[in-house]
Amino acid sequence: MVKKAAVVGAGISGLYTCLLLEKNGYAVDLYEKSSTIGGRMSSEKKSGFILDRGFHVMQTGYPLASSVFDYEKMGCKAFEPGALIIRPNQNKPKVWRFADPFRRPLKGILSVFSLFTTPLNLLRVGLLRMKLSRIKDVDIFKHNSQTTLEFLSSRGFSESFIQSFFSPLFGGIFLESELRTDARMFRFVFKNMSRGNMVLPKEGISACPKQLFERLENTSLNLNSNVSLQSEIELIHEGQNHVYEVIFKAFATKNEPSRDVWTIHFAAPKSPLSSKYIMLNSALKSEDKLISHLAVPSDIQPSYAPENQALVTVTVIGEDAKKHGLIDGKSVEKSVISELSTWFPKQISSWKTINVQHIEAALPELTSQHFDNLTKSSNANLCGDQTYHGSVEGALISAQIAVDEFLKNAA
Repeated sequence: MVKKAAVVGAGISGLYTCLLLEKNGYAVDLYEKSSTIGGRMSSEKKSGFILDRGFHVMQTGYPLASSVFDYEKMGCKAFEPGALIIRPNQNKPKVWRFADPFRRPLKGILSVFSLFTTPLNLLRVGLLRMKLSRIKDVDIFKHNSQTTLEFLSSRGFSESFIQSFFSPLFGGIFLESELRTDARMFRFVFKNMSRGNMVLPKEGISACPKQLFERLENTSLNLNSNVSLQSEIELIHEGQNHVYEVIFKAFATKNEPSRDVWTIHFAAPKSPLSSKYIMLNSALKSEDKLISHLAVPSDIQPSYAPENQALVTVTVIGEDAKKHGLIDGKSVEKSVISELSTWFPKQISSWKTINVQHIEAALPELTSQHFDNLTKSSNANLCGDQTYHGSVEGALISAQIAVDEFLKNAA
């Protein structure tokens, strides 16, 4: 007799849960309330552009994700390791290049002489990288609780370097610019960024869930499905009761705290950048600016834009928009364009807005108590990055933990 399981939620964690269940002999019914798979990792085509929902990259340094996804098959290409840092100015913006000295030694050495920051801060970046490389990922989360800001300050980084580099970079990753995120999460992300590359699939970030789905052989997908969960083994779908050996809930509820982000996509006649880096706003904190960072996905993957055009993607953290009194797409767009005039004063007039996105539940808001209990297993058949930590790796690990725990108890 075929073993039957159900998974509710067709995001990354739900899809990976299906794959793990299939490998253990289960036939799976997958229920998704929207019209597409992938959850937050979705893309759409508009006017010849590929627009990811939010600014997304894949991190090849994540060990589980690297075993699950075939980056080569997705045609992934990488950003340059490091970043451009801009000091906006209406008349003459200043731009520095901060290259990874471990992977780009010559450019890294030149970064020391760019006068963006002191050589001591750059040395501390290298020392932090080496220290974290010797620690296992699971052991990172056994440290005591402190904020990312407290951790960076304790490592001797200057306040100006934290504000001009770490705040816009990791603020854009964690979707909060105060660096209040637990330092254990910072250590984990920093370590994996250091040992891998930030890459984009050729066909957009939706290629990741699509690749996972294409590997499923015994899963029945039900889109536009509203289900009522009756118990851990029973649900109602389209008026009918369905009983399974197990039901996995791979979704976050609306009452769970989360972080939001605004993503503004522009069409430009050409890229405003001369190299394949992400550009960070050094004035985000010191001058209370709005934009966290800017990227040009079409510089990495030309497929993201029509020929002779460039796709420029701007990230604004939701809570920063609220601090500026911006609560709707029009006001965010207007303020972003005004701020970009101090980044690219000679180019911005030729840019056209393609889309303004507000992703309301882009990342879970996780407390230090959550990370204190991260390594403790649960028997709730729950998965998703809100149950582990906010990353693709966290979503995959959560599925692995949930399925392993179920199989152990079912044995």
